[in-house]
Amino acid sequence: MTKSKRWLSFLAGMFSGTMLILFVFAAIVYFGGHQIWLLRINTYEVADRLESAVKIMAEETLPTFIEATKPRIPQLVAENVSPQFGDVKFQLGGEEFTLPKELADRLEENYRASLITSISELLDALPLEEMGQELGREAAAIVENAVYAEFNSRIFDIAVADILSVPVRIELMNQPGLKAFQLRLTAETRPRQ
Repeated sequence: MTKSKRWLSFLAGMFSGTMLILFVFAAIVYFGGHQIWLLRINTYEVADRLESAVKIMAEETLPTFIEATKPRIPQLVAENVSPQFGDVKFQLGGEEFTLPKELADRLEENYRASLITSISELLDALPLEEMGQELGREAAAIVENAVYAEFNSRIFDIAVADILSVPVRIELMNQPGLKAFQLRLTAETRPRQ
């Protein structure tokens, strides 16, 4: 092969390769810009992790909160329980008698002390592990519902380059055993604007 034929072959190959690359790029721009990509996100693992994190946080913080609240119980009882034994009367044989003030004060003091003790015992007996599990389930459900309401089935334009934006529809699902993320090109075309 002569030198000029080699150059001609080289230039023809360069031209063909460049045209092939431009064609592939144009096809990607066309299909990527006009077709919608579907991104499926499985929220099962995310919800499970969130539930576990909230459960652990609740189990660690609730005892501290309860212990910090216990010293305030007498003050809260004093502020919220009005005097109930100020004018205690009872009837005996058709006659009405008023209890002596010292006895009424003693009854009220015993009542408040019993109330404070009962509240403290109630706080000590709270099922913190079960409360943590319930809080975890509720927090995960709230966050998952908020994410579904905000992102499910919405189309986002993701700018890949200045001349190209790719429409991506997000589809959320909660199914154990499936991949966390799936990306595929759908036959659906981008809505005209």
